[in-house]
Amino acid sequence: MLPDNPFLQLVLPRAHSVLDRIQSLIWIRAANVECEFGGSFRDAISFEHAAGLPYEKIVLPFYWGGIFDRGWFRVRVPEGCVRPLYLHWRDQGEGTLYIDGVPYYGFDVAHRRCRLPEGVTEFHVEGLCLQSAIWHPEATGLDARGSALTVAEVCHRDDLAWEVYHDTRVLLDLAIEEAKAANPFEAPKLVGAGYRPVLNSIPVLYRRMLRALDDVFNAFDRGGLAGARNALKSAYELLSGQKETIRAVLTGHAHIDLVWLWPERGSEYKAVHTFSTMTRLMDMYPEFIFGYSQPASYDAVERLSPALMERVRDRMGEGRWEAVGATEVESDTQMACGEALARSFLLGQDGFRRLQGRPSPVLWLPDVFGYSGCLPQIMRQTGVPYFFTTKLTWSNINLFPYSSFVWKGIDGSEVLVHVTQDNGYNQVASAEELRRGARAYRQSDVHDEFLAPTGYGDGGGGVTEEMCERVRRFQVLAGTPHVGWGRIEDYFERLDEVRPRLPVYQGELYLEYHRGVFTTHGNLKAVFRQCERALQIWEAARVAMGGGELEAHYWRRMVMAQFHDYIPGSSIWEVYEEGLPELAAIAERAVASAADELHSGPEPALFNPLPVSRTVIVHDQGDEQKAYRLPPLSGSSLQTLPEVFVSEYAVSVTATSLQSSRVSAGFDGRGRVTSLAFNDRDVAIASPLGALVIYPDHPSDFDAWDIDRQTLNLGAEISATGKPRVSLSELEAGIEFTLALGERSTGVVRYRVDAFQPVLHIEYDIDWQEEEKLLRVNFPTEYAGRMARFGTPFGSILRSQQPGESRDEAMFETPASRWAIVSDDGEAEGLGLVTESKYGFSCRAGTLGVSLVRSPRVTGGEPEPKQKMFPASLRHGGARAAFTDQGRHVIRMALCFQAPDLAREDLAPVLADTLYTDVVPYRGGAVTSGFLGLEGGESLVPCWAKPARSVSSGWVLRLHETLGRRGRAKVRLAEGYQAVRTDLTEAVADGVPVTHVSFGPYEIISLLVERK
Repeated sequence: MLPDNPFLQLVLPRAHSVLDRIQSLIWIRAANVECEFGGSFRDAISFEHAAGLPYEKIVLPFYWGGIFDRGWFRVRVPEGCVRPLYLHWRDQGEGTLYIDGVPYYGFDVAHRRCRLPEGVTEFHVEGLCLQSAIWHPEATGLDARGSALTVAEVCHRDDLAWEVYHDTRVLLDLAIEEAKAANPFEAPKLVGAGYRPVLNSIPVLYRRMLRALDDVFNAFDRGGLAGARNALKSAYELLSGQKETIRAVLTGHAHIDLVWLWPERGSEYKAVHTFSTMTRLMDMYPEFIFGYSQPASYDAVERLSPALMERVRDRMGEGRWEAVGATEVESDTQMACGEALARSFLLGQDGFRRLQGRPSPVLWLPDVFGYSGCLPQIMRQTGVPYFFTTKLTWSNINLFPYSSFVWKGIDGSEVLVHVTQDNGYNQVASAEELRRGARAYRQSDVHDEFLAPTGYGDGGGGVTEEMCERVRRFQVLAGTPHVGWGRIEDYFERLDEVRPRLPVYQGELYLEYHRGVFTTHGNLKAVFRQCERALQIWEAARVAMGGGELEAHYWRRMVMAQFHDYIPGSSIWEVYEEGLPELAAIAERAVASAADELHSGPEPALFNPLPVSRTVIVHDQGDEQKAYRLPPLSGSSLQTLPEVFVSEYAVSVTATSLQSSRVSAGFDGRGRVTSLAFNDRDVAIASPLGALVIYPDHPSDFDAWDIDRQTLNLGAEISATGKPRVSLSELEAGIEFTLALGERSTGVVRYRVDAFQPVLHIEYDIDWQEEEKLLRVNFPTEYAGRMARFGTPFGSILRSQQPGESRDEAMFETPASRWAIVSDDGEAEGLGLVTESKYGFSCRAGTLGVSLVRSPRVTGGEPEPKQKMFPASLRHGGARAAFTDQGRHVIRMALCFQAPDLAREDLAPVLADTLYTDVVPYRGGAVTSGFLGLEGGESLVPCWAKPARSVSSGWVLRLHETLGRRGRAKVRLAEGYQAVRTDLTEAVADGVPVTHVSFGPYEIISLLVERK
């Protein structure tokens, strides 16, 4: 007999062979189950319906369903099988096991086996024809014939083999991490032939781990599982002890995209599927704690399986299931207008009150593509002091500097933030992740914990038994941080104790990645904005008529469209084929309902749904143009409205110019603006404005999500063709140029002025047929100050427009909430750009640009190998376009002047509403809200009117400061009305009526207006 093996460098290569042998002993097949199929369905059916289906026996492999279909199986265990039994269900899609009609466990590529309750011999499995776990090594995609069910059997588990395997696996993982630490420049060679360096100088812990592993392997070879078990006990006694001084707080996680690679009905299935698995794991592992956001998912589970939701509530009551998140869905925070974004918080907090009797103190947005600087203020006003995300670690140019910090919003509101570094939200409780998380925690010098969301996300089913087993072992072994399951709220409360020692970060949290989402699926973004405006109109009509709140359904559906893979345009076609008609129908219903509710008589009338005065041009029955001055939030018959008259020469046009009393513009033959003045103030133009540029658009990674930097230096300018066409009426004048766009696309650009607005209207009417191209328009000026101003929900943000710093250069495509201003350093004058529904902007050295359309491949339509997830043969509805945005687009925008002395209604933030929110024609008499307008404080914009949430007859006026100024404004109300300060939740502190409001930069102000 030779002495112990002295070549410790050979231990790791030995490990995989031994582990494979141990793993092969865990599962022992007992018998195939008897399996019957009841058919597949596009939509969900109840269990009661499913139980009564006519089932037929099937033979494996069995192929079933079209993409996103649900299929029902009835399963029987053969007689005589010895208990306990595990069901092994291997379907390419996902499956949910139902015991006695209640969801019990979810099967997917990460969850293959479930222990059956004693005595259960017959049960059902609901399948989903979708394999979404693209990150998992066992993901194969779907077969062209349908989802392939290949294994349906019961088996036994050798619990000794299970324990030995996980004990050994964890030791090996730790040893591999120690090997990496010992030689960070060379990964350990685990398999294959070749030289392996002698381990002359390595940490003591690593050397002891290798010897312990070698002893375990020897014991297994000599004495099988029992021998290995004894050796492992000795190894764990030897290697337990000193831990790192930092603790990893694990929270069970299962990020479920409400839409993405599946339509909404797919995510509802996934919620049932995942919730059933997580409650089952809590039965098996009493220490396990799970957290989930999104009241929309809880509502779906309540509707589809009340019994399962009752189990979830029981776990909430135990403190082991954490309903945390603050918003109705995990919303994009940059493209919704401020009011619509606030509604996600208000609906979400109502949802959390229903779930647990109180609002959520944590905003949970792990996977959103950047975070608006208005968020801290919205959070504080809705009772949310804490915020968590992982996405900032995706930035591809600059590392975000902090892990735990105080985030100060653009208005100065502060919240406490924790951001994962180096790890995302698909963590599996590996030694590598835990050690990496500890090393990357930037504030470990003042705080001894970091948060680790653990489980398969992106619809992957959450935590697994294997993860729970690993956590138990890491709790006792040296070589990792202290590890344990914990509650998210508790973590933030402990972090709050060291708040004074944490760094502060002010402004937006810009993600240096996924910059294309501000533009992708432009038709979706247009309908989304149309729907926002329509709900604004409907709520304003309710205010004027003294009505109550809208049915919550409409805002819930509007907020659903804010989900971070919906409005960004990063989902599959099925999402938009269902979503676009729904949003359009809501918009149509809202505007029609507003007119119906205003109706009170036969007289033609107009209603202004905006809380700002405006002059509008209307066409009478003879198509004659007339102009009327409309007070804010009120309506009158045309007979009583004051008509605005102009001189005969208010507007004019030639082949090279447009003129009104407020705007003067010159044009060249290429369809560009060569000169521009507003109210006799010349705009400092560097070169002609409005140059269209087309770019090849081939992102490196994610087509629908990204615009890469190299794209923006590969553009070719597009010129107009043919002679311009002009149009003229008493109140409007226009000039139109034909465009040749790319290889197959065509379009026109129309410029227009009217007698009243201080803007140059621009309209692009485009038939876009390009593939993998980006179309942008640029406006080069001499306003090359240090910063440019971009609209945000509830405010604006200053971003550098000068070359230089890496952080500034990374912002080559940025979000803006429909407007931007470029100016000199003093902001004494500048050029404003207002758009109807465009969100992707840029500004460099005085040139303001906006992305119009782009045509990347649609998500889910990628070439092989990814398209195996969505075989064309399984799709409902036939072939779909491979590229986004092909078709007609009518894109409206306007140029305006910016100066400190402008009146409120001439400012870009106000024009973004007044130019594109229509007045409402109705029949009847005068209606009024009691609001007559503001005096002073021009940058304070009254932006929205809504019925109060309470049962009172009052209504709420929302205002927000837009340009970073302080001031004071007088609130003008009709006789018999009064206003009191409130907040987004409409809580009233002192109830003292106010006649003036003082405001700070970017402050959100809410006034409750009531009759005295």
